Amino acid sequence: MFNVIKESCPYQNWTSVAKKRCPNPGNFHCLKDEFGRIVWLCSEPIWVEKDRCPVFNVVARTMDTTSCLQTRCPPYDYRSNDIDVEYACRFLMEKESSTTPFTTKDTETSKNSTGIIVTSTVLTLVTIIMVVLAGIMFYKRRRQPSKNNGKQEEESLDLMQETTRETARIEEKPACLFDQAKMFLIQKKMVVITGVPGSGKTFLAKSLVNELQKNGYKMKKVLICNLDQLQQGHSGNEEQLQQGHSGNEDQLQRGPGDKVNIYIIDDIFHELQNHDEIKETLTAFNEFLSHAEETYFIITIPSCTWTNNGEVFDPMFYKVEVNLDKRDKNEKLAILQSLQTKYDLSNDQLAYLDGLKNEILLSSFTYIGFPALVLWMFKQTNVEQLEKSLCDPLNTIRDEISSIKNGTIEDKGKFLVLSYMCLNDGKIDVRNVDENLFNFLKNKCAIRWMRNPENPRTDQEEPLDGSGGTLGGIKGTHHPDQEGSPRIRT
Repeated sequence: MFNVIKESCPYQNWTSVAKKRCPNPGNFHCLKDEFGRIVWLCSEPIWVEKDRCPVFNVVARTMDTTSCLQTRCPPYDYRSNDIDVEYACRFLMEKESSTTPFTTKDTETSKNSTGIIVTSTVLTLVTIIMVVLAGIMFYKRRRQPSKNNGKQEEESLDLMQETTRETARIEEKPACLFDQAKMFLIQKKMVVITGVPGSGKTFLAKSLVNELQKNGYKMKKVLICNLDQLQQGHSGNEEQLQQGHSGNEDQLQRGPGDKVNIYIIDDIFHELQNHDEIKETLTAFNEFLSHAEETYFIITIPSCTWTNNGEVFDPMFYKVEVNLDKRDKNEKLAILQSLQTKYDLSNDQLAYLDGLKNEILLSSFTYIGFPALVLWMFKQTNVEQLEKSLCDPLNTIRDEISSIKNGTIEDKGKFLVLSYMCLNDGKIDVRNVDENLFNFLKNKCAIRWMRNPENPRTDQEEPLDGSGGTLGGIKGTHHPDQEGSPRIRT
């Protein structure tokens, strides 16, 4: 169940080690047991309260927590196998004996006693020497006063305080994921946002741009959503790349002459890519980065893609990664309260939610993010559906999709359009529909075109140009997200 190791926990290559040792890499743990040995095991994560560290109880064969007795203890709740917590809860090899299996109790006790005596003696001698030296220096300073003593002491005090503040600033890591992302973006000019679908990766990316705008930046953002756009960018065809997006973007600048762009590279890595496609995208991405100068980057990557390719992503991005799957209770509670105000929930639903608040905050799914889960729950019409969506959100979503697929002709049309959009970067251009794909989906779903209501006997199919016709039973409306590319809204 657990394995004692004689080395530090593998923080630098955590993902690759987790994949080798555990069927579910998300259950990999490396921590100490109650005897101080470093062990690894595969176990469901538990929540650890702030100012505490995880520990494995060998006797009970279960995960537990213990008080953090060092400095820089975690100031927030976290999961037991989170590796980005404060260093006090990281387990590094300090000396070989710390992980060597016990021999006999008497021998170990003797070693510990000897070590304590030697350490105490050395510390006592060092302390005495330092006190004596400090007394001598103080005596000499009193005997030889200087005109600048007051000024020097004041400057020394200021320098010490400034050094302390600077050290605290460097070591401090914001508990809020938004603040972490903002810090990485400003200091490193890059932040990589990871998370499962619905965790809010794109929302956070856009929020960061808005935050920079509030701080005095004028933004010229470029959104890149696929490999073609990425390759256009690094081949020097930036004008064409920017024309592929909204044209009302100002240049990012703060102060005269300080002109830079900010790129949001959103899900160019996705769940359906195979190894060769990941490699091709990564090559294009590295080429793109090599041509970028004084540029800020916000990159989103799905959790499963990050996990399955950890040996590639970890060395490149682990210093600037923000994992939205690791929100603490306080952040989740803020999301829950914020979204709750946007929906008109019944008293029964509100009472039910209040009773299950702790369970909701502890929920964690590998296929849906917390914000999407909460939104889905709030859209349910009764307590029964709300409870089902919390226990098994994926099945609840499947049932909803099935009801659309098997509903009225208009519902079936919605299902057809949504299916097409899922396979086409979430878009549908009524002037440039891939008819082969659309007809394949139509036949697959056994959906027929709606006939013209003014001539119900005609067999002529409705037009695809969006000019008042119908597409799978849904009337097309122009949505000018991109010049010359009206899209259908469902």
